[in-house]
Amino acid sequence: MRGQRKASGVRRALPSSPVALLGVAILFLLAGCGGEQPVAVSLTHNLITGRVDAPALTSADSLYIGFDRRLEPKEDVLQIASLAAWLEGQTGLSIGVSVTPRGSSVVDDLCAGRVDFAAVGTVSYLQSNDQCGARILLRGRNAEGQDTYKSAIIVRAGSPIHTVADLRGRAFAFGAPNSTQGHLIPRLMLEEAGVSIHDLSVYAFHDSHAATANAVTSGRYEAGALQDTLARELEARGLVRIVAYSGPYPSSGIVAGPQVPSDTARTLIDALLRFDPLGDDAESVHGWSRTEMPGGFVTARDGDYAGLREIARTIGLLER
Repeated sequence: MRGQRKASGVRRALPSSPVALLGVAILFLLAGCGGEQPVAVSLTHNLITGRVDAPALTSADSLYIGFDRRLEPKEDVLQIASLAAWLEGQTGLSIGVSVTPRGSSVVDDLCAGRVDFAAVGTVSYLQSNDQCGARILLRGRNAEGQDTYKSAIIVRAGSPIHTVADLRGRAFAFGAPNSTQGHLIPRLMLEEAGVSIHDLSVYAFHDSHAATANAVTSGRYEAGALQDTLARELEARGLVRIVAYSGPYPSSGIVAGPQVPSDTARTLIDALLRFDPLGDDAESVHGWSRTEMPGGFVTARDGDYAGLREIARTIGLLER
């Protein structure tokens, strides 16, 4: 864990542009280091050359923002890094990006203090709140301005599967175990259709929605569960067909770790409530329309997640 840092540390704010994100520090929690020694590396080298060069020094005052895996790793990093750059320009805070290694969880990073804030789905929020008292600050709005999202169950175009009930005896691809749209909500959709997870011929979990989509489009699995945004994009390209959408549930959001002072959290909230990715800030962030927060943010309360908390507890996702 890093040593205690000042909450009000400031360094030179970066310009709010896509190019500016190349200056944002990326904190890799390398699996080989057991998570004990975070390493800051150059985002330029990571994204352009695919290499991790010698550690770069970062300010002891830096705050770090993590994220649940969603799309391809580089796309995830570009999206969050561009948001971090925008936040630096808006707040004057020094904000880096933390990339959680495979096999680890952003929940662990939040509770260990390696990450101060994180863009996460509901399950990751509920787990971090349950384990260490992490706080939900904001949740995302979709392109229509609603602060909810849906899961989608997909199959390949031309598949004989037309209903959720048809999935009995089929091979199914879930997202990560702690994914709301990739696991929690689809489990509920299956059960509502009378299909237990044990009624599937085989099922597997995948690191990201992109990996789940690939598992279905490649034919390795007959169906899978995705975030609604990606599912619609793939259906429009003729790669998949959407069998069913879930009902609306509270969307992904921004969570603060238990060590983050209230005034620092308030600074971040105030900035993100001004964030306008569909308007004035559209050119400042990378690929934000592909996130689960394309319309910006609204304030969130823990009580908003009571229903999903009960479902998560029922299927064992909140067991420590």
